[in-house]
Amino acid sequence: MKPWTVLGGSILITTAAAILLPSLQMLDSGTAAVRETQATISPQQRVLLTDDNLVDTLNELPLTTPIASVSWEHSVLTLDVKLSKEETTPLEIYQNMAELAAFSFYGTTNVRQLLLRVVTEDEWSGERHLLLASDIRRNEWTNEALEQLRNREGAELPEDLKSRFRITVTPMWQNRFSGVYTN
Repeated sequence: MKPWTVLGGSILITTAAAILLPSLQMLDSGTAAVRETQATISPQQRVLLTDDNLVDTLNELPLTTPIASVSWEHSVLTLDVKLSKEETTPLEIYQNMAELAAFSFYGTTNVRQLLLRVVTEDEWSGERHLLLASDIRRNEWTNEALEQLRNREGAELPEDLKSRFRITVTPMWQNRFSGVYTN
């Protein structure tokens, strides 16, 4: 009688496995659907920035001023943004700065510092001239600072924002924007 018990037990276990395994798979696909929904709801997927994906990732950003050069070393992202048209306003520049900072600190997992320079190019000589430089660090970045930079009502930045982002302007910036921003 023992062989029949072993055979019956084996058949019972096999039948139970055949019935339960598909239902386990349905549970997993439900979890996958939840994960997919969460990914869709998330405003931005965080990426690990590398030399391999740097250009493609930056190219997807909705900037109104082109990136002239980029460097990525030891968790420090260095960008030169080139003003290509005369009618570019300080507000437009600040919005691009906000977009780049949001990408650097909310869109990536490994950018520790963003060095951002705004440059213009002499159309005759091709020489680049620095207008504005900033040094923005992840540990000093806040949502409030992002909103202040994005939603400027005037061209003048608040003092706390200037010092937090270590913003420096050149006389060329002051000449171009005729006193809109002064140190």
